[in-house]
Amino acid sequence: MRKTNYLDGSWNFGIDPKNKGESESWYTGSIPNAISVEVPHIWQREGDQFVSYNGAAWYERQVKIENLSQHHDYYLCFGAVDYSCRVWWNGQFIGEHEGGFTPFEFNIPSTLIKDDNQLSIRVYDYEANAEIPIGKQGSWYTRVSGIWQSVKLEVRAKTFIYNAFVTPNIDQDSLEISSFVTGEINESTSINFVIKGHSLRDEQWGDKESISGTLEMVETTLPIFQEANNLTHFKTILNVHDMKRWSPETPYLYEIEVTVESKGKVDSYQTTFGYRKVEQKNGRIYLNNEPIYIRGALDQAFYPDTIYAVPSVEYIQKELQAAKDMGFNLLRKHIKAELPVYLYWADRLGMLIWAEPPNYVKWTATAQKRFVKLLNEMMIRDYNHPSIIIWSIYNEEWGLEWDLEFDIEKQDHVAKLFDEVKRWDTSRLYCDNSGWTHVKTDINDHHRYFALPEQIKEWENDLDEYVIGQCERNFVTGYQSNGEPLLISEFGMWGLPSIEKLRNYYKGKEPWWFVNQGDGTHQDDYKKPTTALVNHSKFGIREALGDLENLAVSSQKRMFRGVKSLIEEMRKRPQIAGYVVTEFTDIEWETNGWLDFMREPKEEFNRLVDFNGPTCVIADISNRNLWSGESTNFDIVVVNDLAHLREVTIKWEFVDANQQPYETLNGEIHFNMNDETYWKTEDGIYITVPAVSNSEFAQLKLVLISCGQVVASNVEEFTFTNKHAFQKLDSTVYVHHLPQEFSNQLVNHDIEVTSELEKDVIVVTDHLDAEIFTHIHTGGHAIFLAEAGDHLEENGHYPFRELPPGESWPRASSMNYINTEWFNGVPFHPEVGWEGSELFPDYVIPFADYKKEGTKRTINMFGSPRLAEESNVLAGYFQGWLGQNGGSIVHHRDGKGSVLIITWKLINQYGKHPIATQLLNKLIMKVKGESIYEN
Repeated sequence: MRKTNYLDGSWNFGIDPKNKGESESWYTGSIPNAISVEVPHIWQREGDQFVSYNGAAWYERQVKIENLSQHHDYYLCFGAVDYSCRVWWNGQFIGEHEGGFTPFEFNIPSTLIKDDNQLSIRVYDYEANAEIPIGKQGSWYTRVSGIWQSVKLEVRAKTFIYNAFVTPNIDQDSLEISSFVTGEINESTSINFVIKGHSLRDEQWGDKESISGTLEMVETTLPIFQEANNLTHFKTILNVHDMKRWSPETPYLYEIEVTVESKGKVDSYQTTFGYRKVEQKNGRIYLNNEPIYIRGALDQAFYPDTIYAVPSVEYIQKELQAAKDMGFNLLRKHIKAELPVYLYWADRLGMLIWAEPPNYVKWTATAQKRFVKLLNEMMIRDYNHPSIIIWSIYNEEWGLEWDLEFDIEKQDHVAKLFDEVKRWDTSRLYCDNSGWTHVKTDINDHHRYFALPEQIKEWENDLDEYVIGQCERNFVTGYQSNGEPLLISEFGMWGLPSIEKLRNYYKGKEPWWFVNQGDGTHQDDYKKPTTALVNHSKFGIREALGDLENLAVSSQKRMFRGVKSLIEEMRKRPQIAGYVVTEFTDIEWETNGWLDFMREPKEEFNRLVDFNGPTCVIADISNRNLWSGESTNFDIVVVNDLAHLREVTIKWEFVDANQQPYETLNGEIHFNMNDETYWKTEDGIYITVPAVSNSEFAQLKLVLISCGQVVASNVEEFTFTNKHAFQKLDSTVYVHHLPQEFSNQLVNHDIEVTSELEKDVIVVTDHLDAEIFTHIHTGGHAIFLAEAGDHLEENGHYPFRELPPGESWPRASSMNYINTEWFNGVPFHPEVGWEGSELFPDYVIPFADYKKEGTKRTINMFGSPRLAEESNVLAGYFQGWLGQNGGSIVHHRDGKGSVLIITWKLINQYGKHPIATQLLNKLIMKVKGESIYEN
């Protein structure tokens, strides 16, 4: 039988920056200036010079072999080495390999085998890596180089099992079993198999009876197994009955052992598999002939210490359980060949996997060849994992140089490769070009990044008018949608982590990746954690959000609020077959994870199942900011992916900020789901807002009950405002260049409006012309309603930056913040929430240089940090790590007076929107006060 000696552990390691090790025969002696490292090993983990080192490096260790056998062969096996390697055994070259993600092995000549042996390996990772599959390592995050997966020495019989493939067919109650054998085959050679139960989640499981049989030699090979030279194919079709099906809820795993006996020597090969079926039809993904709604998370699988390698089995188990606890049923392994041990535990614990090969960058014949070879190797390695139900080929045209829509050669390449992979493995679904323009695909997926609440209307319109309403727009000319499932396979928002927790984790130091390890395309200020350390004390950020720890809490609350609404809008629309949120965990500088980089949950994320669980109750709300006495109604949506629901009750009530219920705002809704997956009320809840003292936050609480058990719950945010509780202002206002309706609304709210521009009046205008500047310079004050930004006819000397409209990855990292202390009495969150709905600015005053996308080129635009230094920033905007800063409420000294610039949308909302009305009243009340300048 086969024997295995793992060579993980202590090795000698040294870099070879002059690439002279081979010419100086380092493989015959010791490595100069070597250090001791633990293999599996990623040399960037050593820190300092190793983090950014590319080129040659050497590994060396002694291998002791006991009980030498002349009747067996010795194979040196590698899980993966990044990127290429050359190997010497006892000073003799035995082989080389290129490719950083998949297994390979070398047969060591018997003449080289001794009791004590020296193993030397030269690894080379290329600095110029555009034509090799790399994924995001080195391009977005820390580079990965070295012997990063396990090494072992196997002793095998001369004739042995190379691998085995099991293909279930649940419709015909059968299994196709194939195995490839290397070595001499004669009439006495027999290939047998035994199948038995393996596990159910974390418990061992096995039927009392096993299934056994014999494989017969066939002349054909499997389409997926292209390099079958010197291998013999054995196969059978096995009829099975009552085999338990694999699913996320019941992840039954079977194990198969295939043995070959030849000339009295026996070799065996074991693997696990699941009995399941995947297909797409009727706009849905089906698992085992039942529709399944995809609730997925993007998982790039980088780790705070071990970078690309998972720290332990226990770590995997904890991570997968955390994903299930948050409501996910799928992880999209983003452009990374996940470790086999991770996939095994995904199989075992019931987590669906969307697999994806690492991309290359430059479109060349060499790059394509390497990429296709890697994809084939990954699909061979991972064939028996039932958890993998989808394979991507490309992601967002990475490697296709982002012009697939216009390049027929690339379209042909993608179409042919799609057909090829479907021929290799018919048991899975395939996505040709995830998220962007499709050619031929099983899944019509989109990558759509929006920031909510700011862009709620844009998000709704994008789903209705583009994703659902124009499916064909997501295909290149000449190809069309054929009713494939619609998925949003990337979306999300940022939530900054606790810097204190990061420093504690890294033993009091800032991690190396605080200096962004990505390439030149990821050196924007907002992608650098060091930017936050510099900018926190600027632009009114500290005054609004507190220290960096409080800021992180606010950022995470904003993220929760945003992703909750993003997902709920998708789940309201039954035409959408699922989603994959960006992303499962933070990775270095990219902080849109639902867990931070240390795999700890973020603020309020104990409520994730409210909207990400299999059953959800959702309020369809059009207006969250209400006046006392105002009546409104909204629908209730119930989505049910899993549990069978019939008679159900929804209990609802409104509570105030202290969780005290409003007496008249509660009720129950009774209905029968009849096991449907989607149900929507018509005008399910009708309320009249009660009298409140001033203006306050309120919440709607929903509870879904079936058979006496709480099945789902949810909480929605509102504000209630008393229209008659406004403080009468003693200021007189001069309205300049604004609609008469606006002036009428001021008068309706007891604000004195004059037609004379006198020194003591406050100007409210959207037109900073010479007359108004004269008033300001001589000691007057003006409120500049600058919501039109670049479209203002007279903007004085104030610059404006339009925030990215529509779909925008950078904007999804952003936050609008406000100094709540200065606006005391107005219900604002420091990270502005739904109270800002319909008011959020489209423009800010830029404090940082920024880029404006033009029709033919990107234009570099200038910010005005000096303006921020001269002013008091009362509300502002930033992206990511407090970069790309701007102000949305800025009070600026000018001459003997001042101008208060606000880009929030107030002109048409004043008097109608409770928060807009209070906001402008507060500005009028305080614009003259010197306290406005205090920092």
